[in-house]
Amino acid sequence: MPYTRWNENEIRIYKHTKHASGLEAQAAAIAALAEEIWREHFTPIIGEGQVAYMLAKYQSARQIFLDIKENDYTYFTVDTKSDGLIGYCGVVPKEGYLLLSKLYIRRDFRGSGLARGFLNEATALCRSEYGLSKIRLTVNKHNHGPIAVYQKWGFETIESVKTDIGGGYFMDDYVMELSV
Repeated sequence: MPYTRWNENEIRIYKHTKHASGLEAQAAAIAALAEEIWREHFTPIIGEGQVAYMLAKYQSARQIFLDIKENDYTYFTVDTKSDGLIGYCGVVPKEGYLLLSKLYIRRDFRGSGLARGFLNEATALCRSEYGLSKIRLTVNKHNHGPIAVYQKWGFETIESVKTDIGGGYFMDDYVMELSV
């Protein structure tokens, strides 16, 4: 697996594409981390029921595997020698922009610059591999910390959306965009 060493603390970033070996195991590891992060961070925002629903629908090992293998997603993961997997990011090209679909960091590593590292990787991919000049994301309207970070990075809110995701649940989000 290719990686870039970020610093002397053995923090590494891996790029996962449909051609990666060991993809099923990586998808399972990402899904396990997703469950830890989502239950801790999103339960107070959207509730336990919707967290469970979204984990099963969007963050399961099978869905992550299919997104990478069949749906043109690229995932980046970050690990450390001592802590293992600590964050992940998923991006996919869309018509006219790169969708930053997922960006999650384990609680004890938030604020360490890892999210910015993921954005840098997404930006490079957006420009060089896809020839695109915009990155978009959706963020829950009540997820105030990440919204402030995205604004600091130059993302602008371009739309407010409420999306029916099934199971009686909705995503109440801002669509944010960054020109790169």
